[in-house]
Amino acid sequence: MFSSLHLNMLRIPTRPRTTFFQLIAVVLFVSWLVLLCVQPVKLSPDSDGYLETANHLTDNSTSRPLLFPLLLRIINTLHLKQSIVCFFINILSLLSFFRLCGPNKKLFSLTNIGILIGFFLLPATWSYCGACLTESILFAVEIWIVIFLSLLFFPKRPTSLVSIIIYSLAIALLGTLLKPWIMLFVVGCSVLFAVMALFGKAFRTARIPALVLFIITTGAFVFSYKYNMSKSSSSANIVYLLANSNKLDELKARVQDKKGLTPEEARFTSRVIDDIQLLKDQYNSDPLIAPMEALKVLKVNDKAYADTINRAFKIAYFQRSKDAINLVGLSVERYVQDTQLGLTCLDICYGPFITILKKNGVYFAIALAGLTLIYWFIQRRRKTGPAVKRPLSLFGKQVLIFAGILLFTSIFFALFLAVSGGIELRRTVLPAVLFQLIAISYLMINRRELLKA
Repeated sequence: MFSSLHLNMLRIPTRPRTTFFQLIAVVLFVSWLVLLCVQPVKLSPDSDGYLETANHLTDNSTSRPLLFPLLLRIINTLHLKQSIVCFFINILSLLSFFRLCGPNKKLFSLTNIGILIGFFLLPATWSYCGACLTESILFAVEIWIVIFLSLLFFPKRPTSLVSIIIYSLAIALLGTLLKPWIMLFVVGCSVLFAVMALFGKAFRTARIPALVLFIITTGAFVFSYKYNMSKSSSSANIVYLLANSNKLDELKARVQDKKGLTPEEARFTSRVIDDIQLLKDQYNSDPLIAPMEALKVLKVNDKAYADTINRAFKIAYFQRSKDAINLVGLSVERYVQDTQLGLTCLDICYGPFITILKKNGVYFAIALAGLTLIYWFIQRRRKTGPAVKRPLSLFGKQVLIFAGILLFTSIFFALFLAVSGGIELRRTVLPAVLFQLIAISYLMINRRELLKA
């Protein structure tokens, strides 16, 4: 009887504690909703292009991917406010993530509420809802990519080959129709899933889904490559990288030494040097504001010069092995310095914002995650002894592999974006950082299933 009473006493604080955190989540939810209701949608320089595409969806000459303009078209037709619609799309996607990607059927468990609060504390995630940019629904699109991946590899019930194909096609479409270069992350994940399914014992049961995903996503990437490139501002990003990566002096030295360059390549490189010098001296190293007639070869707004710009990029970074190594080092440097390991990506605001969160929201969220992990570790040691001595269950190994692949690929995805992000580097790297947060969240909501009973 004493034992039973003791257990009941231990359970008493659970409900008030959960209710307290539910209250915090509700306050944050209402705060963002009020802000998004009372403030107008923020228009950026890119917004006009999306609005124009929304008005002419059947025009194949547009340079915008289809998904976000389609949403704008629907919202405008129904006379709804974009920020409110995007806010609810993101919220419902996160709740679906809790429901579909965790073993616990309780939607508002303490873990789920903690993750929900953590995301509410990240200002950029929700302020983007009030901006006429693809980032308005980026969070939802990435959430659903991970949801479909989870349903593919951890189905609640036996799935058919048709279901596997449908999930894989949905993942490929989501990776292409909002920001086409997200397909690089998707393909990277599919390659690693296939490798683990073929050579890893724990993931061998997922061999068929992994191979189907690999075939469909790589096929979709190849098939949509021209489409993806037509929607990419790669030329502007290349020139921005050349003008902002201390490459000028190195190119001058190579032309003077005439080592590794043919006479024709030396003349071409000299013209590239002249353009970079002009951009640095007169246009703040920004190729988009420089008049095209002032440039010789780095004309980013002229599609006829795309191959010329690619050639300059090859000579600068891929003609010598040490240049490629330096490019890798540059990506790490920019990711650490310019985006502060991705933290500034989560702190910028294009729309309304909660004042206290604009400069501190990221740190609140990190502190919450850190305290949660410390609390979980202490409780685990108190109940079961050192967790490291307990073996992983088969499902636990599969979850670790799944979340590990998402996290590993997203880190390399971030490093790639750090050198291809162009002028808006922090905004461009944001997708990779969100994937990292989603991977960690997936691991947290499945943490109780990792260890054998």
